[in-house]
Amino acid sequence: MRWDVDMLLVPAALSLVLAASPLEAWPLARVASEAVARSPEVAAARAEEEGAEGTRAADGRWLRNNPSLEVAVVSDALTGAQGEQRTEVVLSQMLEVAGQRGLRLDRAKSAQEAARARRQAAMLSASSGAVDAAVELERREARSSLAREALELTREMETATVRRFAAGDVSELERNAATLERARAEARVAQAHAEAQAARVELNRRLGRPADAPLTVSLLDSATDTLPSELTGEQPTLVAARAEVAAAGSEVDLLRRERIPNPTLSLGYERERRPEAHGAFTDLHTEHLLIARLSVPLPLWDRNQGELAQARARHKVRESERIARTREVESEQAVARTTFEAARAAHTALMSVRPSVDRNLELVRRAYEAGQLGLDSLLLARDRSFAASADAVDAAAALARARTALLRSVGRMPTGEVPE
Repeated sequence: MRWDVDMLLVPAALSLVLAASPLEAWPLARVASEAVARSPEVAAARAEEEGAEGTRAADGRWLRNNPSLEVAVVSDALTGAQGEQRTEVVLSQMLEVAGQRGLRLDRAKSAQEAARARRQAAMLSASSGAVDAAVELERREARSSLAREALELTREMETATVRRFAAGDVSELERNAATLERARAEARVAQAHAEAQAARVELNRRLGRPADAPLTVSLLDSATDTLPSELTGEQPTLVAARAEVAAAGSEVDLLRRERIPNPTLSLGYERERRPEAHGAFTDLHTEHLLIARLSVPLPLWDRNQGELAQARARHKVRESERIARTREVESEQAVARTTFEAARAAHTALMSVRPSVDRNLELVRRAYEAGQLGLDSLLLARDRSFAASADAVDAAAALARARTALLRSVGRMPTGEVPE
């Protein structure tokens, strides 16, 4: 009986991908970019940003209100029929004289900055979620591969046990135990395969692909235990919170300024024709007049009291949200750094003992073949070896997720780039 111990080993780099897969494995950069490109949340945030850009362009106009044109014709055709007539054409325009345009533009700029930051936050969320799903797929596929390897080993054990039973070297209990272990291994293979399929469906969903589309990924080739040389940055959600505070503050200032009356300037032309008597004769006299009018509303009753109170309340709410978000980000960054260091240490520790565990399995296998140990000892060594392999797979996946979380906490994509 030949026992291939190498088949028990996870590849040293723990790429978590089947080498024999005919599919081209997706690297980290492709997973992240495809997730951002196909994300409905990113598309919605981008549309919101475009709307904020349009609002800023509209608020930057010097004249906000449309002019009004007034035309009036007055005639005595229904009364005296003397030919008297007056025609007026007046153009009116409201003017903002208290600097409202500048404040409105400040508000629009802050709103646009907040929208851009929310779009960047959506990009981080989409890419990080997809990368985590890809890591989970690799973990499930690796564990499925381990389950298949364990099944092959268990079948070899069953064959050897049956042969030894026929030779009278082992009892019927050991033969039955080997058969039971083989059945259990087959059940684990089926379960691991189903879990890998579920992980693939989840990743396809995040990538906007059909649920049953074939897909395999390879992320750990991007050095998931390393970080960019300068791990600095700021979460877009915090940038958005500050921008929303600034926008709310500009809204308060704008409403205060709008309590100052806006005058309306009117310019027009009047043509008046009326009959005039000159002794025994009467003729029609025409006059041409220029009209200039200035009207100013009196802010006696409505001075934006309600709108101003609501704006002040919104400003306080936004400021409270900013403070809360700042604390959350500080906590997230501290936890992410600690989690990453712990995951890296765990991964290093588990990888360092793998050779010893596999060596023990080989020694126990030889002893069992020589009849020096029973089946229970061999099964125990086998379980320990595969448990160590599974723990190493889990540690590699945990390290990859911790790296993604740490990068996200400082506003970086899983690839280490800052979202644009």
